[in-house]
Amino acid sequence: MRDEPARRCRRPSSSAMLGDMLGTLLFDFAAPVGGYYLLRAFDVAPVWALTLSGLPPALRVLYLAGRHRRVDGMGVFVLLIVAVSLATTLLTGDARLQLVRGAWFSVLIGVWMLASLWVGRRPTTYQATLALLPGRADALEARWADTASFRRVWRVLAVVWGVGGLLHSAGSIVMAYTLPVDVVPGLDTGLSIGSFVLLQVVTQVLLAREGTLNRLFRGRDQLPAA
Repeated sequence: MRDEPARRCRRPSSSAMLGDMLGTLLFDFAAPVGGYYLLRAFDVAPVWALTLSGLPPALRVLYLAGRHRRVDGMGVFVLLIVAVSLATTLLTGDARLQLVRGAWFSVLIGVWMLASLWVGRRPTTYQATLALLPGRADALEARWADTASFRRVWRVLAVVWGVGGLLHSAGSIVMAYTLPVDVVPGLDTGLSIGSFVLLQVVTQVLLAREGTLNRLFRGRDQLPAA
């Protein structure tokens, strides 16, 4: 049928995915840590350097919200961290509290992921994937309904990401309260990137072993026609 290709899920182009990845690296990692050390070079107080250097991710969220006319859950999360950061600066002026602002939110997310194994019909990792891949939702839901190994791998991933997030948060908090303030932003950024890459590798390996990647992303399992 001529219309069948149009009914199948269109994947984002490789250039668009690369642009999103570069934007994330620039605004969410490079700009905050680079901005902090630049401000410190001009003798800005650590607490204000941490606050101001946390603005680029929020500005990116606001730009994308204006462009797409919506804010996703991660965008709300980023804006909430920035708001808490500013409130912490104004109310306490404590640089170490600023350093752990993201870690406490990560603790909540880790606990939420683990709790979703008992209090929800679907683990948070699976729900997040449905939200990120709406065009694959029918195929994913069909596989969830009839494949035990598929359900099991997403529950395992909820444990992996939940425990991984808690361990990362613990490391961030320990560094924030035991190391010199100016050392922590760089080390914490490295820890965040390393943790994310490790969790992504584990995720891809587990999904590949279960067969999800082969079926859904290599042309073996097309979505049913509308």
